[in-house]
Amino acid sequence: MMTLIKTLAICAVTLAFPISGWAGEIHTSINAADVPTRKSTALGQYLSVYDAYDLLVQDPHILFIDVRDPVEISQMGHPQQIDAIVPIKVQSEVFDEDLNEHVLVQYPEFLHKMRMLLDQKGKSRHDMIIVTCGSGVRSAEAADVLIKAGFTNVWHIVDGYVGDTKIGTNTHNAWQMAGLPWSHSDVTGSSWAKVIPVD
Repeated sequence: MMTLIKTLAICAVTLAFPISGWAGEIHTSINAADVPTRKSTALGQYLSVYDAYDLLVQDPHILFIDVRDPVEISQMGHPQQIDAIVPIKVQSEVFDEDLNEHVLVQYPEFLHKMRMLLDQKGKSRHDMIIVTCGSGVRSAEAADVLIKAGFTNVWHIVDGYVGDTKIGTNTHNAWQMAGLPWSHSDVTGSSWAKVIPVD
């Protein structure tokens, strides 16, 4: 009986504290103890793609940000519900032959663009924000940048848009692979960054 109770607690965690910008409870199927270190955040607020989708259906005013590189998004698409694309990292001019991709570098305007977006949307640092990326690593990094800057209600999608395709795991839990709505269309108000050279 105790095993059953423990299993149920892990499968559906409900955070029943008041969420600014969201009137209901946050239901998450993610057990924080199972989140890898590279995907963990200071606040420890995690969502599956299904958790995030359900929240956004219930309240479309929740701010939903994709923090991937614009070039990557133009090739692969993005969740249909996102409000803006504000990259935490962008492609540089340096090409990694081993990985067969351009090296990503920090986008220095990330925090500034996020603050501007809050002003445009009439939101504060205490309103709920959901961030996503490709596999959950960059969104965790973006979440921690925001948390350090005083944002108090940041949630990130652990498995991201396409999942950890490089290591062959979590793809079925990712947004696109789960069959959730996605698009290739441009997103109004997004921060489309240019390629940043690396010295």
